[in-house]
Amino acid sequence: MTAVSDPRSPPLLLSLSVLSLPRVLRRCRIAGAFALWATGGARAAAPAPELAAWLAQQPQWSVSVSAESAVGYKDNLLLSATGAEGSALVRGAVDFLLLHVPQGQADFSFFGQAERTEFLADRTVDGETSLWLQTEGGYRWGERFKVALPITGYFYDQVFDVSDTDVERLVAELKVKGLMVGPTLRWMPAPAWWLEIQGVGERKRYDDRANDSKVGEGRAEVGWKPAARWRASLTWQQRWRNFDRRAQYSAAGRELPGTALKVAEHEGELRTEFTWDRAGRWKTTARLGWIAYRDNGSGYFSYADRKAAVETEWRTERWRVRLDGNVNRIEFDVQTVGFGIDPPARIKEEYAATLRAERKLGPRWTLLAEYGWERSRSNDRFASYRVNEGLLGARWSWEK
Repeated sequence: MTAVSDPRSPPLLLSLSVLSLPRVLRRCRIAGAFALWATGGARAAAPAPELAAWLAQQPQWSVSVSAESAVGYKDNLLLSATGAEGSALVRGAVDFLLLHVPQGQADFSFFGQAERTEFLADRTVDGETSLWLQTEGGYRWGERFKVALPITGYFYDQVFDVSDTDVERLVAELKVKGLMVGPTLRWMPAPAWWLEIQGVGERKRYDDRANDSKVGEGRAEVGWKPAARWRASLTWQQRWRNFDRRAQYSAAGRELPGTALKVAEHEGELRTEFTWDRAGRWKTTARLGWIAYRDNGSGYFSYADRKAAVETEWRTERWRVRLDGNVNRIEFDVQTVGFGIDPPARIKEEYAATLRAERKLGPRWTLLAEYGWERSRSNDRFASYRVNEGLLGARWSWEK
């Protein structure tokens, strides 16, 4: 799933998270402190009055901007099992964060990210584009309750592997845009515990209109921070997707005219974060999850997905190195592979790893290098492929 923000999510659902926002927050000292406070993490690290006094001395508004450019090579643009098409590439990205520091009960932030990749071979695919915009307002009652209203808009023009949710092995360049509204309530009954509940409404539109849909989501998260360097959370999500035009399919894979396809997705995830040393240089995050994807018809699109991911980061004043990897196994309920009286159920396994190193040259400039690897395996040989991508570049940052 090379071009998807979260390659472990079903491609057509594109259940996007603000994956880039934490990365930007970590580069902004004021915003980073705010993020810790908002999640309850700062309460375990420092008394609330001390943090409030520090925040009162900061400017009311914080702005952070960064621009990143890199050159590299990708060896399988179309996620092909045979005859992979590779190309040199040039990638550019811009991040912008505007943050109102929470000196009172209300806070506000606006985040934007744009990324463009140009493939120099200019054959089947000439490039990929993504745009992500989010604004969020929040209000707190004391230290225990906070309500927030994030509003998110996005646009993707990328190559996706949509085999998990389509009738056949299919890789396509899709243009999709959407709008999400997700009111959130966080309650912290004790310094080491929190409960967060969120409801999301989303509208998706595709360039070809084939997969236009309305999406609803409910999410509940219980978190625990027993020590300053360790935290854990358990999340349960349910999503519902109603397609505008797609029909149900029979168990044999035939479209059923006059029907309307709907999908329900249930997901659970256990997440742990551990900082290994007092200086905070080593940190590991691990996730275990499970997804049940169910359609409202014969179950032709239904599957179970088990997944695991680990990320380890080492950080000093000038260096930052991150290694992450993930694996997931998808087992289809109805779809089979091959012919015969009792063909085996379709199975798909996905592996991915990324190594990224950054060297800070000064207050503005950072050099970076990144290598990414993906492997998709299946008992359907046409759904198996490998992807390698390497990048060398630099980032310029500014904050006020």
